[in-house]
Amino acid sequence: MDEEKVDLALAFLQSQPGAAAAILEQQPLEQVAEFLSGLPHTYGALVLEKMLPQYTARLCRHLKPTIAAGMLSAMDISLIAAVIRHCRTDQCRQLLDLLPDKTRLATRLLLNYSEDAVGAWMHANISTLPDDCSVEEAIDRIRAEQLVVDIGVSLVVNRARNLQGRVTLTELLRAPGKAALTAVMVKDSRSMSARTPLKSAQDNPLWREQDSIVVTNRNRKLVGVLRHVDLRKGLEQISTSIVQAHGVDTLSGIFEAYAGSLLVLFATLGDIALGRSGRGR
Repeated sequence: MDEEKVDLALAFLQSQPGAAAAILEQQPLEQVAEFLSGLPHTYGALVLEKMLPQYTARLCRHLKPTIAAGMLSAMDISLIAAVIRHCRTDQCRQLLDLLPDKTRLATRLLLNYSEDAVGAWMHANISTLPDDCSVEEAIDRIRAEQLVVDIGVSLVVNRARNLQGRVTLTELLRAPGKAALTAVMVKDSRSMSARTPLKSAQDNPLWREQDSIVVTNRNRKLVGVLRHVDLRKGLEQISTSIVQAHGVDTLSGIFEAYAGSLLVLFATLGDIALGRSGRGR
């Protein structure tokens, strides 16, 4: 029965992370930290993503730094930066040092911007191509790219990283391999500044025709892309109001199945995890 409860608790965390976060936020931080410490990092990250950054920062103080960094590294870069902004200076440095290299560099970039600015919520790890390469070379570069955020296109820049245009992989595959990339790309240099306030960014007319907008620095150099989903996420995070999670109807079946609170399942999972770690010592 215990194993069944563990499986159900994990399934609940995976399918209803927002509701799980709302339940856990009502518990003492020490107990929540103990519970999350017994979970795989990916499951913990799903729940942390649904919590307010300031709460997650406080929670991280009760977690071992390696566990906190492991869960953070499984989250979106923008959310990692949002959490670290609320950490104490010494903890901020410690967590950053424990993040994977690429994640740490991308997070530091976002931390250069204020929390309510576009730059704090953009994605820097996007597909880019130099405008002086051929179609064949562009395809090879795209295939070699790793861990980039998929926005449906590759952005074309000059050697000064000024935006020149965009191109899709489908368009490249249809073009002659020896053709110049500039002959295939769609010329488009429209962008928004990384310093733009999120509240102003939501009124940008480009949202009417695309799901992401290129972000540039004060020198008009490409620094990332803001997706509309991340714009909404940022606006929610900087809001002072805390939205209470609902979903009682969704959870009613689980309540009926176990005739009790899901907190019992969480406690059961925590006890089993502790028991296993104790036997392994």
